[in-house]
Amino acid sequence: MARRMSVAIPTIGNKDICLADRVSKFEHCHAVLLQYTDGSTEKGIHDSLSNVISKDKVHEEICLGLLMSILTDPYEAPTKYRDLTLLSRDGLAVIISNINQIIMDRYLKLTDVARRQVIWLVQEMMKTDVSNVDVPCSSLLRYAAGGDVSQRNISLIESLLDMFQDHNIWLDRFPVLIASVVYTFLRLIEDHSAIHLAALRQREVDFVITLLRGKIMDCLVIGR
Repeated sequence: MARRMSVAIPTIGNKDICLADRVSKFEHCHAVLLQYTDGSTEKGIHDSLSNVISKDKVHEEICLGLLMSILTDPYEAPTKYRDLTLLSRDGLAVIISNINQIIMDRYLKLTDVARRQVIWLVQEMMKTDVSNVDVPCSSLLRYAAGGDVSQRNISLIESLLDMFQDHNIWLDRFPVLIASVVYTFLRLIEDHSAIHLAALRQREVDFVITLLRGKIMDCLVIGR
């Protein structure tokens, strides 16, 4: 059974209550998913979910239950993502909406495993050309903090760099995202002057130069 995402609610304000409600919703959806899948074979799981997912409410619950499994269980994530793509009736719109909300509201409080799985899921959606996946990409860029050379931040930056380099053809289709990527990495390059970050800095420089040369018109909005 997948682990639950740990959540800390330090104060009780309107925003905290909303966040707590959202986490509770994910846990409920995961419990619903387990009702239909626990102890079944892979074929049995697919058949069971296919039979019940036609209802709008159940569709959302199953999709969000699968999302939670993906974020908490890297081993099962490929199977769960395959199920998600086969069962989803909205082109993964509910997943895009919720993963983006998780990134904006909870990313800094996610476990390291969940953080890695967020990146993994976004990359998988890029591979399968899911509509609007550029939205969570933009949200992730906001967490690549300038002036922060902690291992957690460097790991995020390296993951984003890998993601955009590996999917450069996909990236070419999103001019606004290209400008954001260039702006973000231009800002980060100056912080990576330490010897142990030399390799990362060179990769960033090469990546930005490639984008500027190939997509200069998209980058003009950045200004100086």
